Amino acid sequence: MGDLQEKLNEVKSNESFLEKIKRWIPGYDGYVNRDNSRELDTMLRNKLAEMLEVNKTVIKNVTLNLSKNGKLFQTADIEKIDKKNETVIGKLKSASRGYSGAFDVKKIKEAELNKIYEFDTCLLSDVTKINKMFEELQTMSDANNDISINIKQISSTQDYILKMFDEREMLLKN
Repeated sequence: MGDLQEKLNEVKSNESFLEKIKRWIPGYDGYVNRDNSRELDTMLRNKLAEMLEVNKTVIKNVTLNLSKNGKLFQTADIEKIDKKNETVIGKLKSASRGYSGAFDVKKIKEAELNKIYEFDTCLLSDVTKINKMFEELQTMSDANNDISINIKQISSTQDYILKMFDEREMLLKN
């Protein structure tokens, strides 16, 4: 939560004089903070998606290595983690921003937005971990070693991230 507040304060410090005056209007400050929180969270999720985009090249290289080494039967497993990678990227890019309209019965408060941001920040370590797994997969593939264990580890980590996104959606619905 402190991390989001820090970033919100940084955004505030870069506001123009007129924007700072507007914050004195009752209710406006909270509205702007919520909107900025949503925007910061979107930027974070887009960054995570960009980090996972790198794995597309790794997947192509591993598939090429498998083809060269006559291990075409393993490409089906590579296709599965490729599809999961695409699914995770899609969820990161299209996840709900925690928006609630003026007439919505359920209102998303700043505290809930902070929880969502914290949740998405925790995904950073998972994305970093999965990228290292993909690097290791490529190294093993380049050396023509058995990659079945690497594929299983990547797949289970992807499943975990997808499960966490389901929990994120439940957090927004409740």
